[in-house]
Amino acid sequence: MVPFAGLLLFPLCLALWMRPDRLLEILMVAGAFPAAAALILGGMGVQPPLVPGMAFISYALLQRMLGVRYPGDRIAWWLCLPFVLTTVWTVMGSIVMPRLFMNSVLVWPQKGDGTGHQVLLAPSFGNVSQDMYLLINVTLMVLAAGFLTRGDIRIDRLYRAYLFSGWVVCAICFWQLAHRLAGVPFPETLLYSNPGWSILNGQMAGPVPRINGSFTEPSACATYLAGILYSILWVVLQGYRLPMARLLIPFASIALLCTTSTTGFATMAVGLLLLPAAALATGSIRLAGRVVRLAVIGAAIAGCGLLVLVTVAPHVVPAAQFVVESTETKRDSQSYQERSMADTDALSVVPQTYGLGAGWGSVRASSLIPGLLSSIGIVGMVGLLIFDWRLVRESMTARRLVPACPESLVIDGGLAALAGRLIAACMAGPTIGAPDFYLMMGLVIAATARIRVWVRANGGVRGQRVPVTGATMPAHAELAEREGDPGALVVCT
Repeated sequence: MVPFAGLLLFPLCLALWMRPDRLLEILMVAGAFPAAAALILGGMGVQPPLVPGMAFISYALLQRMLGVRYPGDRIAWWLCLPFVLTTVWTVMGSIVMPRLFMNSVLVWPQKGDGTGHQVLLAPSFGNVSQDMYLLINVTLMVLAAGFLTRGDIRIDRLYRAYLFSGWVVCAICFWQLAHRLAGVPFPETLLYSNPGWSILNGQMAGPVPRINGSFTEPSACATYLAGILYSILWVVLQGYRLPMARLLIPFASIALLCTTSTTGFATMAVGLLLLPAAALATGSIRLAGRVVRLAVIGAAIAGCGLLVLVTVAPHVVPAAQFVVESTETKRDSQSYQERSMADTDALSVVPQTYGLGAGWGSVRASSLIPGLLSSIGIVGMVGLLIFDWRLVRESMTARRLVPACPESLVIDGGLAALAGRLIAACMAGPTIGAPDFYLMMGLVIAATARIRVWVRANGGVRGQRVPVTGATMPAHAELAEREGDPGALVVCT
């Protein structure tokens, strides 16, 4: 069966198969629709991002087979290597560990195998299915990281597609809010067509409807919006002038509030606490001043908005009080107790398997760290930490080598987006399997490689600037003009 999303995506991806950069932009936007299905096979649905993702992979693999190579291949591969090695360990572990520790460890199985209670560890279809998703996502990341180092690619267009997806999610959230409050028609059949997911789109927080937008549940929507807010706040504070960027901040904030998700609120609270430290870490006095100014302006706008809302709609106050009280007493709720129990049970698997884990796809936890430790063990976690450390270190080092350019925009915005979603997943997300998340990692890697390639080609002069002429890339000249320096800009190709 091919739902509406598939009827739209399959012809579009086929028509744009020779434009792989456009396929990646489609993937980034399609990442905002994880609860939909592009193709239904039995009781499972293919998520929309996988359609342009597989189309891009087929094109990129064919190019590789034909001998095509890209300028930053070597650097991109070096940055991807720890993640690739961790993936090899993960896949091997999913085959070996369930058999090595069979019937000796109790685990919470994957959703597709769920029985409502813990079961003895044994090989299952969850190992196979999760391996398939992981291999597709890692292949996408590695191929995109190399491909996007091509000098004729406007790398910032992909980041702008990510911001556009934020507008899409906000619009759907407000549409659903109007549907829940006033009965406005809402395309639930189109947005929630994936039979493999349990869709929680009718939840209430007392008298307040909980909004999940195009996602399976409110916390998933809040996680995505948190990544958008982390990213756009950081790039705005860095001084980038992007059309409609500042306007997205209040809209995404309101949409996140509509989810009434404790995960979303906690993620944003952590981000606001980390923001001054991140600004100080850059050593930029101007950036620190912008953070203070943003805090003052944000507090003033929030206060005025709250005053107007209370005056115009006083009935909102009791509902808001209920949401606040529900958030404060979340630790006493049954759902929180169940999540905590799942995490505790997952962590107990680690010593029982001597730190090796039960195998990818064998254990279902409630948050990221217990889920990873119980699945891929200490070795896998160390591999991921090495990858994260190298990615942050190398990208920030490359970022300091150049003034404002599309590559620096991608690094600043991409790292912030990844940080937002990782922090949210550490609170309430056993894994991150979204293709757009892996594409964002590949995008940051590609931007870092492009800067390194240019610096090496130009003698490695730190911060060297070259005149923007008609021979330089239009994308760089355009951004330079927006940044107020149309006469000089680093061309990172």
